[in-house]
Amino acid sequence: MITEEIDLTKYIDYNNQFYKLWNLKEKKNNLPKYLNEIKTMDFNSFEKLIKSNDKKFANNLTDSLLNGDVYLLKNAYDLDYLDKLKKETSNVFKNSESSFHKIIENCPNFHRNISLEHAQKYAFQQIKHTHYFFPWNDDFFNLYKETYKKWKLFKFLSGYYEDCWENNSPKDGIVDRIQIVKYPPDSGEVELHQDPYIYQKFFISVYMSKRGKDYKNGGLYLINKAKEKIELEDKIDIGDLAFGFGTILHGVDKSNAVEED
Repeated sequence: MITEEIDLTKYIDYNNQFYKLWNLKEKKNNLPKYLNEIKTMDFNSFEKLIKSNDKKFANNLTDSLLNGDVYLLKNAYDLDYLDKLKKETSNVFKNSESSFHKIIENCPNFHRNISLEHAQKYAFQQIKHTHYFFPWNDDFFNLYKETYKKWKLFKFLSGYYEDCWENNSPKDGIVDRIQIVKYPPDSGEVELHQDPYIYQKFFISVYMSKRGKDYKNGGLYLINKAKEKIELEDKIDIGDLAFGFGTILHGVDKSNAVEED
């Protein structure tokens, strides 16, 4: 839990061209609130461009993100790995009790069934079943090992050292946390909201299910500059990763389970 502002200087990579661009362009009063455009790229192509030190690409990308573009990066994760991870996580949900722990030293991994009763305790309403994982615990199903391969890229894109916070624990003020979320059919949802903008610029989501196969309707949506609801789900395949400024209004609509034949 963060109770006071943290000094970020030791985490910032001052030689990082993205840090220099954000420092030049980014102001608190010009952060995007609305979606401009959904841009689709292959994850590996995107990763190569980030690492290429291409100044034109970096300049265009930072402008694009500040303008409210959200990127859907295809084929980011191995499908077999995600399938096994999904099954293993479901087993944990079924075989252990829902609980809650403050993020303090030695906080364990835990899962919480955030029902309507618990939803009132959050800044915005959310009904979901979430498992929280922390890097100082045993690496459940190599989750951190696999995720850091991708997450490093977005830390670097944010202007930080790519390995920042990996070895932090709560006493350091900022920690890494991974959530795996399951939305219960007919009730799971997240109210329209903006993410806190303090230490992480982007929302970063990896998709482990597909509309039409695992659920019938609903899912992730964003609000565009015309104040219209734009659904992302029809563009999403399992293994894709989406990211954009967390200040863009977004939420999750209720969905219905797919009926079995």
